[in-house]
This record gives sequence, C-alpha cells and structure tokens, in this order.
Amino acid sequence: MRRICAWCKIDMGATATESNSDDTITHGICRECAIKIFGPLTQRVTLMEFLDSLAAPVVVADAMGKVSCANKQAQALLHKDASDIEGANAGDVFECAFAKLPEGCGKTSHCDGCTIRNTVMNTFQSGMSHVKLPAQLNQGTQDNCQEARLVISTEKVNDVVLLRIDRMGCT
Repeated sequence: MRRICAWCKIDMGATATESNSDDTITHGICRECAIKIFGPLTQRVTLMEFLDSLAAPVVVADAMGKVSCANKQAQALLHKDASDIEGANAGDVFECAFAKLPEGCGKTSHCDGCTIRNTVMNTFQSGMSHVKLPAQLNQGTQDNCQEARLVISTEKVNDVVLLRIDRMGCT
C-alpha cells in the first residue's frame, strides 16, 4: 500500500499491510507539512497560510457543520469571500437548496442523505479520513435548482475537519 501526504501529495513510500496492492493508497501527513502546522513556533505558519499553500480548495468545518474558514482556492470555486463563509453552515456555503428551507442546514429530512454533511460528521466523530467520495448537491432553490456533482476528501486535524474539494461541476 502506498502512502501519500494528504496535504502536499508527496509520495511517502510503501507500508507493510495485509493488502500489498500498489494501487491502494492511504493518506498521512509528511514531515514538512507536519512541521508547518505543529512544528517549532519559529517555523509555524498560520492555518490560513498553510491552507492557501495547498493546490486544492479546502473548507474547514467544526463538529456542528459550521465552516470556520476556507482557503483562497475554495473561496474562488464557491464564488464567496471569507466573510460569506466564516461561521456559516456548510449547506449555506455550498448553496444547498434545502439549506434555504425554514429548518435550515442539517435540520431537514433531506440532510439525512447528504454525503457532504455525513462525511464531515463521520470524520469528526471517528477520526477516519475519507478519500475521493462522490457527492451530489442540489444548488439554488427548491423551485429552481441545479445538481452539482462533487468529489470530496476529509481529514480530521485536532478539533476540525478539513474538507478538500477534489472536483466540482454541474450537470
């Protein structure tokens, strides 16, 4: 099984496991990325500096599904600036049609089947990362919605979940 850094995508070599397939990939964090986040104070960068250094769009969510921040790549992809994102429910950030219902994001019958919400919550509770999961989302309003297809990955870091948007497009 090959290990790659979930942050910078560097190949970290093979691991000895029951499954020795070369096409199986697991994720971790390489030494350089770990130092940037957790290293000596003189070498640390802020979370936003680190997130902005990543090539992929990344959204940071808490245990309640609220978004604390998103890197510049995610802001551009979602057509939002930091003030539109910080403290908002994930459904509002992604413009989920069901988040606009009176109950709000995470509280409608539609939310039970939301891959984005369920994956973030599962990662937060279990600590288990998810890699390249297909997800779909109805964006807009209930009367005028468009289906967006995403591929997402999640990883728990301390008390937040990082949601990487590997791909996003409309059908």
